[in-house]
Amino acid sequence: MDQQPQVIVRNAARHDVCLRGTVALTPDLNPGVRFAAAAGGKEGWIDVDVVDLGAGGIGFISMVFFPRKAVLTIRVYGPQEENPLMLTASLRVQRVCMTDRRPAYLVGASYESMTDETRAQLDAMLHSLSGT
Repeated sequence: MDQQPQVIVRNAARHDVCLRGTVALTPDLNPGVRFAAAAGGKEGWIDVDVVDLGAGGIGFISMVFFPRKAVLTIRVYGPQEENPLMLTASLRVQRVCMTDRRPAYLVGASYESMTDETRAQLDAMLHSLSGT
């Protein structure tokens, strides 16, 4: 019998968003992985555009490549002019896809070891996105 390929099904809905964010490698969890000086990160933080957000993870576009399974810290800022910090979370990169020749990369990441504070921040964001 031929085995059918396994289909990966997302357990949580994601919301399409367009928010500013920054990401940094978590040094103690990524031995041997560092940004080159040309990556342009200020104090180790790289600017990204958060494009989707859900209870299971975050998608963002980056001009810097992140390897699969890398552990990152992300900061997501609000859409208001003051750009308040809305979420700080630890992520594990699950997939990376080059989107165009800039190059830019679409990164899909799942949450890693969520704290109560992170869960509260995420719940507040998801509540406001769902409009309930």
